[in-house]
Amino acid sequence: MKAIVCEKFGSADVLELKDIEKPIPKDNEVLIRNYASAIQALDITFRSGRKVLSGVFRIVATGIRKPRKKIVGLDFSGEVVSVGKKVTQFKEGDQVYGGTMNGNACAEYMRLPINNRIAIKPKNMSFQEAVAVVGGAIPALAALKNKAQIQGSQKVLINGASGGIGTFAVQIAKKVYDTEVTGVCGTSNVDMVKDLGADYVIDYTKEDFTKNGQIYDVIFDAVGKNNFSNCKNSLSQNGIYVTVDFYNPRKHRLQLITSIFTSKKMKGGMLGDFSDLNLLREWIEEGKIKSVIDRVYPLSQTADAHRYYEAGHAKGKVIIAID
Repeated sequence: MKAIVCEKFGSADVLELKDIEKPIPKDNEVLIRNYASAIQALDITFRSGRKVLSGVFRIVATGIRKPRKKIVGLDFSGEVVSVGKKVTQFKEGDQVYGGTMNGNACAEYMRLPINNRIAIKPKNMSFQEAVAVVGGAIPALAALKNKAQIQGSQKVLINGASGGIGTFAVQIAKKVYDTEVTGVCGTSNVDMVKDLGADYVIDYTKEDFTKNGQIYDVIFDAVGKNNFSNCKNSLSQNGIYVTVDFYNPRKHRLQLITSIFTSKKMKGGMLGDFSDLNLLREWIEEGKIKSVIDRVYPLSQTADAHRYYEAGHAKGKVIIAID
């Protein structure tokens, strides 16, 4: 089978398309014919070896001198082609989506143990649309539901509303939790964010939301480019600032400090609960959430997809098509 292999840390140039042996599932595993993967921030971290992770997590997740897992890709969507003898939750022909911390998603086939990281994909989505949900809606839901515990009467601001996580955050905050949503994005994406359901949209090239005097109950930084200090004056008395940037040690300390000494809180560290894939499927099939896809690259151009993602201008998700 064909797969994208990373045998050393570095730029996107280290990614290679290779023919490798097709995996055989064990008794408690399924074999999936993978049709789509999606780029997310951790893909870049695992490939580059950047020291944004620390301690045991870095050793286990990425390796020390070279990548621990050679086949890249964390998010997948495909079809179950065979199941192990002990598997009862899935059968051959099931169309599934999910995520793994062990890589292997940028390959024609992948084997996976049965756990909450795999679920039946939404019926009304293609494989490419479904895989966008995994690394986009899962962290968005973790931030809004688990960390911020948003409620319908609140005012919520999404910074980075046009990105891979932000596009889902806007829809979840508005169409699921019925909050008043303000999205922050660049000029070219204003109309798209409005179409996703935002009540108000701020063009960050023309206005700084931290200085306009508006107050929000929740600020979700879906791109990790702001900080609590800048945003605290824009929070209500018991407001919550949530960020996707959970690697920064300084932000870890701020999270601890605000949890003890202030009424305004900073929260981070949302890898997400993959059991929410089933809940997300329900919302998607009800028409509340859709995927926004910027570009689709064939498997052979995964390196180009990484380069485009790293440029930081993606509108929605960047997808790898595995034909």
